[in-house]
Amino acid sequence: MGTIPTPATFVAGTSVGLTAQLNGLRDSINFWANTPKCYAYQTVATSLTSGTTTVLPLGGELYDIVQAGDTASHDNTTNSSRIVVRTAGKYQISGNVSFATTTGTLTATVRKNAAGLNTGGTLVLSARSPAAAGISSILNLPGAVLDLAVGDYLELFASQNSGSTVLTDASGTQATWMSIWLVGS
Repeated sequence: MGTIPTPATFVAGTSVGLTAQLNGLRDSINFWANTPKCYAYQTVATSLTSGTTTVLPLGGELYDIVQAGDTASHDNTTNSSRIVVRTAGKYQISGNVSFATTTGTLTATVRKNAAGLNTGGTLVLSARSPAAAGISSILNLPGAVLDLAVGDYLELFASQNSGSTVLTDASGTQATWMSIWLVGS
């Protein structure tokens, strides 16, 4: 379990422990220069049944940075729909779902600790829009900052109500994705 480093307080006129204090300051600077973050994306399209909300597997990563000794935040095989928090703090959450050509209304959501259930956990982000006629549609989830504890995880969901099955777009790293980025304590 990672923790956010806190440098010691310097006291005027004392040199006792100066090396430890400076090393703590260095460690804090290094941590904030490369904070825990993860960007996972779809590598295989998901079939969305009309009227059903579906959790989206994320089979690839652009990056998955955690503190030394921590387990990765994302696994491409086991529970690939999840990004798991390894260091508690405030995280910037964002995502995107791309849909193949369809009609009807499209919905994308991010849920915390949902266990793959579209009604489980806590709704974190949501976007809903009518499908664009005759072209692929993209729902960009507006970013939000959320306090997350160690072990919390986020999952990306999608639904549509066209009356037929629709595929998500998994054509690249910017089609269907979710990311978290530690921005504060």
